Amino acid sequence: MSLNITTNNFRQIYNTNSKQYKAAEKDFIALHRQEVAAMSPEQKMMYELLGGEKAYMQNVMRNYNADGDFTAGGIIVSGMYHGIDGSTDRSTWQQIITVSEDARQMMFDNVKKEFIRENGISNGNTTKRSEVFRQYQLSVKKEERAKGTWTLQQYEGNYRSALYHAVKAADPNWEAGQPFDTKILDSITREDIEKNLVQSGNRLVKKSVDYHI
Repeated sequence: MSLNITTNNFRQIYNTNSKQYKAAEKDFIALHRQEVAAMSPEQKMMYELLGGEKAYMQNVMRNYNADGDFTAGGIIVSGMYHGIDGSTDRSTWQQIITVSEDARQMMFDNVKKEFIRENGISNGNTTKRSEVFRQYQLSVKKEERAKGTWTLQQYEGNYRSALYHAVKAADPNWEAGQPFDTKILDSITREDIEKNLVQSGNRLVKKSVDYHI
């Protein structure tokens, strides 16, 4: 399909004053122009025939929403992108904040379900944790999403650790991956685990590891 860079739709998308364009420009245009400068005359001719920088930027802008948030075309929830390596401004989002009881319960239920199903092993191929995180992210305002997700991850790790220690306390010979009596976990509640957590810097840690039945 040929590119038509003069349509009304294109002009509407290609607004160089929009937050969408400004974000795409900041992240991509400098490197792109370097690549264009290194093109052979034939490559550059083909590049211009296909729409040149405008066509390139139109395509890149699809990865951003109207607020200039990188969403990868809707795959990433706005407010959750922290740079290619995830390191952008860590101190601004790796913070402990209040997360709703509903979200914590949803995470606990998922952790317990998967812990039982996988006999205590974290299985990246079957886990539904990303769905839990996404549902939470969409339930709060954008400014809270990254911090809240970081906090929910802290709870998640502690829930899993508590279940592990409970089974280990009941059966010292048990190892992750081995079947166990799931009744051991019947009396383990989210509330009991959370009572044993304290904030240490930007993390939630256990005051003790006493999860005996």
